[in-house]
Amino acid sequence: MHKNIIFKILVFSSMTVLLASCSSRAVQDSDSTTDDSAVTEAADTEQDTDGNVEAEEEKEKAVSQIGKRSNPAPIGESITYTETYYGDDFENEYEAEFELKITDVVRGEEAFNILKAENEFNESAPEGMEWAIISLEGVLHSGNEDVPYSVVPFFSVVDSTGSEVPQDDYGTLNGNEYGHVDLFPGGTVSGRITKYMPVDDPSLLVLDDIAGSGIYFSLQE
Repeated sequence: MHKNIIFKILVFSSMTVLLASCSSRAVQDSDSTTDDSAVTEAADTEQDTDGNVEAEEEKEKAVSQIGKRSNPAPIGESITYTETYYGDDFENEYEAEFELKITDVVRGEEAFNILKAENEFNESAPEGMEWAIISLEGVLHSGNEDVPYSVVPFFSVVDSTGSEVPQDDYGTLNGNEYGHVDLFPGGTVSGRITKYMPVDDPSLLVLDDIAGSGIYFSLQE
């Protein structure tokens, strides 16, 4: 992830990246998923048995907010979050409401064939890893009408063991890449990113937040 950040700094000014990275991000409550029947069942379990701890765990799982590592957003399902951002003066704060979803994921040999077709210098993923080409769509629902919101593709990958997968190699695409655009309210963005992860592993894509929370997306149907 450190090399990934260094790569992005080459594209953006160091001040812009620092301020964008320090912005706070929060998933909207309206996008949390609550299974009422599961909550009721968990509550009944707590009352009818001595397994209070187990009942509490069931209740917590039932109300887990979508976008958490324990409940990643499925492919095709949107996450809406608010984020603080700054203008060119780096003084005034603005709040953006942004909606993001993964629309498609191509992995393995198929993904590598696409990468080779788009850039012959793309190399195979490291041993034990496979490439993924991830398509995303976003829309800015609200923000300042005069100060644009910059879409910066700060993503990482966490595998099924809970470990971040360092991205020491990069796959380049021939256009239609996600991010690196400015949006005003109502604006949209779509495109692709490339990451690698362990072969056939149910790894997660994470929209990074310097605070350490992040927003998690599933990469499996």
